[in-house]
This record gives sequence, C-alpha cells and structure tokens, in this order.
Amino acid sequence: MKEDNLNGGQNYLYEEIMTGIKEYINENQLQPGDRIPTEKELGKLFKASRISIRRAIKELVDEGVLKIIHGRGTFVNKKRKEIHLLHLQGFSEGLTSDNDKISKEIVSMKKISNNKKINSLFENKYNEFIELIRKVYRNEQILSLDYAYLPTAIYPNIEDKIKKESSTFKIIHDDYGIAFKTVKKELEIVPATEELQKHLNISRLTPLILVEKIIYNEHHQPVHFSEYYLISDAVKLRIENNLP
Repeated sequence: MKEDNLNGGQNYLYEEIMTGIKEYINENQLQPGDRIPTEKELGKLFKASRISIRRAIKELVDEGVLKIIHGRGTFVNKKRKEIHLLHLQGFSEGLTSDNDKISKEIVSMKKISNNKKINSLFENKYNEFIELIRKVYRNEQILSLDYAYLPTAIYPNIEDKIKKESSTFKIIHDDYGIAFKTVKKELEIVPATEELQKHLNISRLTPLILVEKIIYNEHHQPVHFSEYYLISDAVKLRIENNLP
C-alpha cells in the first residue's frame, strides 16, 4: 500500500483504509451509534500514519458512513436503506418512509437526440428525449444519481412540469394518463468514474450498484427508461414475490 507523504505526491492509502473501516463495521456488526476504534487504534490496525487515518475518516464522514461527536469519538452514522427491486413505483417514491426524508436535486435537464443506446431501448420509435439527471438524498446524505430518459413525442413539454422535488412517476400518470404495467430491471456492480465520484462525493474505490430500468405500458411498449447509481454500502436490496 502507498503511504501519504508531505510533498503532495499522489497516493491512495486512505482509500484502502476507508474500505477496511467499512469491512470492520460489517464484520463486527456495528450499528448506528456504535463507536469505532480511535485514530491511534486504527493506525495500529492498518499500519498507517495518523494523516491517512484522519483522511479516511473525513471521507467516510462526507459519505455519511461515520459521524464525529467532538469530545466523544467517531461513530457509525446510519443504517442501509432498504430498496425493493420488484417495486413498480418511481425510484424516490419507493424510498419514502416515515423515518426518512427523501429529497432530490436536479443536476441537469436537456433534450438529446441520436443516442443509439436510448433509441434502441425504445425500439427506435423515437429520436428525441428529455434527459433528466438528479441526485437523490436520504436525510441530507446523498444516496444515488439518477438518469431518466423520456421521449418528447410521448411527453410533450414535460420539461416545463418537472421541478426540483417533482415525481416524474406522478406527472406521467396524472398529466399524460399513462399507466405503468410491467418493469424490467438489470443490476450490475460498477466502478465509480470521475463524473460519478464528483456527483456522489465518493472515492474511486467505492463500488456502485447500477440499476437499469425499463417500464412498459399495457401494450408492452417502452415508455420510460432510467439508470441510477446507488452507493453500495448505503443500501440493502430486497426481492419479494408472493407465491400463488
């Protein structure tokens, strides 16, 4: 492992320590409110300098994994958010609960065209789409980055209806009279690109869960596509199916 130096040389030891602290939390089944070892103890555990330990803790605080209570120590901050993979609701609607505050931030919203991947997913029936990119927060800690694609032919002027906290699921249902009937989701573990690191405020070593979702109407025509990147250690995925 590379060690920090005082001359500005690039190294990534603190990122490896971040991963190690997360593994320590999981292996020891620490719960929100439990205190983690001190900086000195972590230094011995990972054979690292205090500079590296402090940097790793700072990054984990920024991610929302840890919180510092001055004069008391560093503590585990939160439980993972449970997400039901078979849910047909919109992504943020499926996250809502009495115990959590879910909020959204629009990163960008623009018209795009001639995108081969998106065109193909919509069976090459449409060429122009609204690309909506939003951050989703849970209790003011970032949870995911969501890219949604909406054909302008199906949803004319939808960009005028979407505001910061808007539910695209509700707009599609209420304003355009479209009912979602079936959904197809694909999951993949992916590395954090520089763009994702910037938007999600994570390190390059943080694994992400990519969920690609296509929703179909009653005629089995695709009417909505999205791909969202979940911070893996912030969520717990659930599959539930009622057998006959």
